[in-house]
Amino acid sequence: MKAKILKPVFLGMFICLLLISCKEDPAGDTLQSAAVERYLEMKTRMNAMQAGFGQMGNFLSIIGASQLRNNLFQLKSASGDSVVRDSIIPDSSDYWDWWTCAIVTEYDNGDGTYTTIYDYGEGCDEYGSMMKGKITYIWKNEGDDYYSKVLYDNYYAYGMEMNGFSQYSFTSDGNSYFEIDSSGVSDDSGSAPGIAFYWSGTSSGEDNITMQYDNGETYTYTAHYSNRWDNSSYTLLEGDYAFMSEPAGYEYHYEITSPLVYDYTCINTWVAVSGIETIHYDDPDETYDFTIDYGNGSCDNLALVTENGETSVIDFSELIYTYCGTEAGEGIIEKK
Repeated sequence: MKAKILKPVFLGMFICLLLISCKEDPAGDTLQSAAVERYLEMKTRMNAMQAGFGQMGNFLSIIGASQLRNNLFQLKSASGDSVVRDSIIPDSSDYWDWWTCAIVTEYDNGDGTYTTIYDYGEGCDEYGSMMKGKITYIWKNEGDDYYSKVLYDNYYAYGMEMNGFSQYSFTSDGNSYFEIDSSGVSDDSGSAPGIAFYWSGTSSGEDNITMQYDNGETYTYTAHYSNRWDNSSYTLLEGDYAFMSEPAGYEYHYEITSPLVYDYTCINTWVAVSGIETIHYDDPDETYDFTIDYGNGSCDNLALVTENGETSVIDFSELIYTYCGTEAGEGIIEKK
């Protein structure tokens, strides 16, 4: 998740360009058990979604983009200026053309909240990926406090369809701001100045989503987590997550046992650079635990996966190709 956002719907351009089509099975032989392999696939897909859509960063940037368009922006700009006005401009089509291929509709709900809808309909091309369905953001901003509930309605991206919701709360520490990128951004809709949002503060989130892969496999995903932001990093402080497979009947439950740190200065790193998560696997026949250790802060996509006392080095930059891109090896560097 990057703090600097030029087009808020896609924060991870690097990831978006890779996720054109997803394969059902990884290429090559692996050293992990089938249960760990399934988890690595889910983790790769979720990391890609988080990098590509930003999750917390995306919801904040949707709010920021709407506030800028309607002169409602509450954050300080890089120059210290911001403009506040409480009116919604009815026609948003021209403004949103260069941000997204979706049709964007906005409403002032009259109770301090606003609604921003991204409707991709039957599908449109967004940076080389086919997006379908609809995302609705119901949000509000009071001073340094932000809130949004995000509704996924038959939303399809990166080989999976999502239904359900996420909700987020964010409190700025006073160091959040936006600035204009004077170099400009060009695409098929023409040129416009880029906008960089910098978020600094603390936040919490909750997810309850059903995901169906192209191969028909379905998962229910739930999560509760808290995090900290500054202008160079994002840290998941605490988190409790669960994936439940239907109809296979297996479940993954994992917790953050050491805070996961994402370093924005690591340009091509799209997973945490440090931190540990502990995973419990449960199916009708067996249960066991394993861990993923993301290292000591180095700018890489490597992690140590330990199960049954044995540790493998995993390269998520390879797994993103294996699961959701062109072939690029097995994703396992060595066994220790």
